[in-house]
Amino acid sequence: MDSALETSLSLNEAQRAAVEHDSGPLLVVAGAGSGKTRVLTARIARLLGRGVAAENILAFTFTNRAAREMRERIERVAGSATAALWVGTFHGTAVRILRREGAALGIAAGFAIYDREDQEDVLADVLVRTQGAAEPGVLSAARRRISDAKNALVTPDEMARLAISPAEKRMAEIYAHYQAALRAGGALDFDDLIAECVRLFREHPAVGERYGRRFEHVLVDEYQDTNHAQFRLVESLARVHRNLFAVGDDDQSIYGWRGADRSNVLEFDQAFPGATVVRLEQNYRSTGNILKAANAVVAHNRRRQEKRLWCEREDGRPLRFVLAADEAEEARRIRQILTERVRSGRRLDECAVLYRTNAQSRALETELRMGLVPYQIVGGVAFYQRREVKDLIAYLRLVANPADAVSFWRVWNTPRRGLGDAVRARVEACMAKLGLAPLAALRHVLAAGELAKAAGRGAGELFSVLDELTDALRSGGHEAGPDWMLRRLLDRTEYLGALAGEEQADERRANVEELVAAAAAFAATRGGTLVDFLSEAALVTDVDRLEEGADRVLLLTAHNAKGLEFPVVIVAGLEEGLFPHGASSTDEAGLEEERRLFYVALTRAADEVLLTAAAYRRRFDGLRGGQVSRFVGEIPDDVLERDVTPGHAAVERGLAGDGRGSSRPHGGRARGSAAALDRPAARHRALGRTVYHESFGRGVVVDAEGEGGEARFTVRFAAGVKKILGRFLNGGDDADQP
Repeated sequence: MDSALETSLSLNEAQRAAVEHDSGPLLVVAGAGSGKTRVLTARIARLLGRGVAAENILAFTFTNRAAREMRERIERVAGSATAALWVGTFHGTAVRILRREGAALGIAAGFAIYDREDQEDVLADVLVRTQGAAEPGVLSAARRRISDAKNALVTPDEMARLAISPAEKRMAEIYAHYQAALRAGGALDFDDLIAECVRLFREHPAVGERYGRRFEHVLVDEYQDTNHAQFRLVESLARVHRNLFAVGDDDQSIYGWRGADRSNVLEFDQAFPGATVVRLEQNYRSTGNILKAANAVVAHNRRRQEKRLWCEREDGRPLRFVLAADEAEEARRIRQILTERVRSGRRLDECAVLYRTNAQSRALETELRMGLVPYQIVGGVAFYQRREVKDLIAYLRLVANPADAVSFWRVWNTPRRGLGDAVRARVEACMAKLGLAPLAALRHVLAAGELAKAAGRGAGELFSVLDELTDALRSGGHEAGPDWMLRRLLDRTEYLGALAGEEQADERRANVEELVAAAAAFAATRGGTLVDFLSEAALVTDVDRLEEGADRVLLLTAHNAKGLEFPVVIVAGLEEGLFPHGASSTDEAGLEEERRLFYVALTRAADEVLLTAAAYRRRFDGLRGGQVSRFVGEIPDDVLERDVTPGHAAVERGLAGDGRGSSRPHGGRARGSAAALDRPAARHRALGRTVYHESFGRGVVVDAEGEGGEARFTVRFAAGVKKILGRFLNGGDDADQP
């Protein structure tokens, strides 16, 4: 390897072995923080240095952000332009291939990409036509089932053949009607992108052979999160040269719920005989205590590749656990922790708060707003999912693909132009009679004079706008750029004026302006077409749009934190039923994935980890008492510190019982007065336990004194804090049985 390149990357022995691997399939088992991005970058740089042409290298990443960062790193290290490199997400790469080759499958180059909301619109229409109604539960189940089928490469015909029960047969029919509706609208959904690419290579072997020969080297990041369809795509592309460089870690496989298959890593050598395996276990991110905690937790999983992360960093601070009375107090404690870190010299953007579900952000957002703590939330309503943004994107999609029914119905009367239910009925009747797309059907009924004067005028206005933009697109000049089209669209439709009287009008206007700016930046830096811009808009995620350099704390789910790192990480809501999630903790496989997710959360941190839980949390059915997550109990005593602070936070002196599965529910060191530490073990075991009183209902023990029948417990009930003899709580008469 070039010595200058090696010096610039500071590769260790294991990393160098991976980078210098000669040929054939290689699996790099890369533990968290072990420098996998550095290895991928160095591998590509080395290939370029050995004379492999950039256009013969394909690298898959799981986010656009990761792809962008990889390109930038390669340019810095190798000093060569990366424009010819194929570096992108699975979906982005599939789009690129299908835009070029999809005609072989009857897919137009300008196909629309439907997101989840668009999918549900199509499914709702299908269910109304075939079942008489679109019940929310049926719609949601159908969307999930169809997505699972596509990720498993199961077609509607195959689903029908495999169906046994009437319900399964109905689902196969819904799937078939849904696919027909997508094709009629010239659209693919997210799952189609990869499935259709695999079908293209299978049904047209010459196309697959051409791409297989082109890509001499195929690299895959986050290989443990690939599903069956993605595996088949990789297999097809790497079949000719067999130079597959897969980087993954089974301990970070956290997407089983959406089809990811860990066996792609665990059984790599079976899928690719003769494969070499290199393990990266030296961590460059976290302190020794963080790694000790993470290693101990994930070791509770049974089916995994044995590895143990280590580092040369000092042990650092112990992890800290805070048990609050409820979610409001938990949020207050988190705000206080953030404020303390800022006072000690940290920037807010060096801190992240992770949680299991998006719903947990409500209390945090409220508290941070009240405390004037700037924050950025990831995973709420994504930018390209906001109503005003989707409206304008729908106009552009309709220009690029006039058959797009979902986009047509979104914008045909937006802003209002007098096209209501009566006009829709005429359009749908024309569609059924003549087999036309809705845009063509509206044009037909307008030309036939079937519309009232006001409706005819509104339809004419719509066609005037769309026809002008279509002509601009065909011209191929600067007017064909997405930014010019958006500005012209806003001018012709007076869309911003229609927003003026709405709530959040200023925020919506700002979003529109940001969309135009994004389109202008795309046109200036990428020089792509309208269809290219629409593809990027369809595939971008909130993580891709993180604001660099903004001094604000990040709030996001543990899933969304994958691939990120922060000096300080706070993991909130560590309670049974929440983390691990109730829906995933009833079977061993689900529980192990939840544990891997917690492992991922811990290993996002470089310097400090703080863990929080609430003894009570408000749910849809009222205030519910809970138990601390078993994962807290799996952290070794010598690296876990439980915080004891004066006043209302006395509840934090102990861990609540974990209920199921933890062999050590009360581990960790406590900070506080000597008196608190010298009390009997029975008191220690009682703290944080949920108890019941005839008059006050459920409560949590926050203090205890005395022994036997005279034991008295301080309990926080919904009605307030009470001091009660133990024999009146759950019938218990000592500190061991409160």
